[in-house]
Amino acid sequence: MKRIALLVAALALFALVSAGSESYEKAKVWLVSQGPTIGSDLSFWDGLEGTTVDLRPWGGTAADASGVFTLAADEKNLYLLARVNDASPQENKKSASSYWQKTSIEVYFGTNVKEHFSYVPGDSQICLWGKDKADPAAVGAGKGGAAIKATNYQAHIIWGEKSYTIEAAFPYSTLGIKPLKAGQPVRCEFRINAAKPGADRSIIVNWRTDGDAAYKQPSLWSDGIVVAK
Repeated sequence: MKRIALLVAALALFALVSAGSESYEKAKVWLVSQGPTIGSDLSFWDGLEGTTVDLRPWGGTAADASGVFTLAADEKNLYLLARVNDASPQENKKSASSYWQKTSIEVYFGTNVKEHFSYVPGDSQICLWGKDKADPAAVGAGKGGAAIKATNYQAHIIWGEKSYTIEAAFPYSTLGIKPLKAGQPVRCEFRINAAKPGADRSIIVNWRTDGDAAYKQPSLWSDGIVVAK
């Protein structure tokens, strides 16, 4: 009887652990009839639930950096609003090849939900950073860290003393995907790169990846879902 009881307890524990591993809240992409006007008053985003980005695999605390990323979509574009708390936000003068060393954010997004270990059509690495106070935002879109300058996009950044907000729009053609549909599963990860003044990146903040490999390995991304608003 003891063996049976132990076996039942072990099976129950395994079921609990297995269920827990799949119980995280999926990132939502809000499907709307018309997306926001980039650089306006941000009222479009009111009431839309975002994804909290607050996992620091290299240490640090919420006082250093954290954020909320919200995604939306209409028939033409994928939209992003990132509200980031940063102890020392700063203009990023780095080139596209090393933008990640300074204040910047990244969104890894894909429509191929089958497990795969390298980028395939439909996968994108979206990188945004503010070059200076006069330049709304600079953007790279690449495959596995090979950022290239994207030209067909809109973006705007608002600087605060210990925060910044980035709003952006990407045509589906730029991302190489078809228009999103309600109920469609997607894969994604979010990242904040933070640096102390005069220094290179010292902290990364992810949504769910416990390390620094999501930029090159889509299998580490997590589940999202397109939700009709």
